[in-house]
Amino acid sequence: MLAMEGTPEPAESAVEEEPTSRETMLEAIAERERELRQSLIEARDALLRRDEEIDRLQSELGARGHGSEVSSGGLGAASEVTGFEDKPTLEKKVKRLASELDARDQKLLEQRMRIVRMQRSVPMRVRARVAALPGGRWIAARREMTFKRAVEAAHGHRTRK
Repeated sequence: MLAMEGTPEPAESAVEEEPTSRETMLEAIAERERELRQSLIEARDALLRRDEEIDRLQSELGARGHGSEVSSGGLGAASEVTGFEDKPTLEKKVKRLASELDARDQKLLEQRMRIVRMQRSVPMRVRARVAALPGGRWIAARREMTFKRAVEAAHGHRTRK
């Protein structure tokens, strides 16, 4: 009977690797999502700063009067100082990042739904019942320990970059 207990381990380790790789993939997606959100926030802040600078320069030009200071050359100089030409480029970047973020959110949602479906599947429910048995508890505890080590190793690998 000892030989029979040893035979399920390769199959169990194969099942164990799939959730670990899924967890790693989900962590990578979540990290990319955080990066995209930060980039989106930074781009939006840059747009707001440039808009404020444009408003400030326009109010300065308006305060000086409508004389020779407000000429096409003066407006061109104000544009160069504020980076007004970059605003459409920044808006395109914000739209691109927003669409990329939406695509990542959709992919993350799909992955979460797949995990939920796997957890509700018949094999996983049977596994949960077997894990409740005395011998199954030992196997479950060993798997949990292996999973925690893998997560710690993944976190350690990510911080070394």
